[in-house]
Amino acid sequence: MERTEKRKAGGHWAGIWRQYRKNKLAMFGLVMLVLLILIAVFAPQLAPYGYDEQNPGTRFLAPCAQFPLGTDNFGRDILSRIIYGAQISLQVGLISVGVSCVVGGILGVLAGYYGGQMDNVIMRGLDVLMAIPGMILAIAIAASLGNGLNNMMIAIGLGHAPGFARVVRASVLQVKEQEFIEAARLIGDSDFKIIFTHILPNAMAPMIVQATLNVGRSVISAASLSFLGLGIQPPIPEWGAMLSAARSYLRDYYWLTTYPGFAILLTVFSLNLVGDGLRDALDPRLKN
Repeated sequence: MERTEKRKAGGHWAGIWRQYRKNKLAMFGLVMLVLLILIAVFAPQLAPYGYDEQNPGTRFLAPCAQFPLGTDNFGRDILSRIIYGAQISLQVGLISVGVSCVVGGILGVLAGYYGGQMDNVIMRGLDVLMAIPGMILAIAIAASLGNGLNNMMIAIGLGHAPGFARVVRASVLQVKEQEFIEAARLIGDSDFKIIFTHILPNAMAPMIVQATLNVGRSVISAASLSFLGLGIQPPIPEWGAMLSAARSYLRDYYWLTTYPGFAILLTVFSLNLVGDGLRDALDPRLKN
């Protein structure tokens, strides 16, 4: 019996992968995302210089053979700082999404499964939070917690949690009406077992898509907070902080903002392509 279930699970994910591979844009996004992850993992080996290695004699150099993306106002290599910045941006994106998944997932499951008064209390509270734009909410939380990497990840995660909770609640409401959930109740399964054994595995598809898309939003939020001075502080090479530091030199030295901005664009673009591809692959209406 267990082998049969494992084969079914393997066949299910294999079918999703086959459907995903049919989407050329999604595969292109996946390749880009894998390359970005490899760059982040092997940043110390790939970066030609240290991210804070200063040389006053090479300040504001335009892109050249020695410095392919130029140097900044301290003579630091832009390419090296962008490579190291990939570590920060992907870390913030993944961990902040983890925070929103945990907080929003718990609230969404409780509201969707138990319904009634608990659903009203949780969802009305989330409605209040969702009336505030996610970025404004993240700024308010970051300002109250203070600067720093950990506080920024918590702020972004909490800012995106209400939207994730609504997605989870909708999925739970749909799944809990199925006959196998009623059968599980009749044989005496506890609420905990029903939620984690039957409901969440069958409500996973929209949660995965939402989480993937939220990584891209979190990267933008991290760059925005750092640009505003509420995130990671110099000399750590976060892309938003690099844009903020280069504002004063924008007219004369275009490379200071062009390449960090392009890194943000490329990362978010690849994550959105992957998220869209997963959404299509997990949608049974689109399967052949």
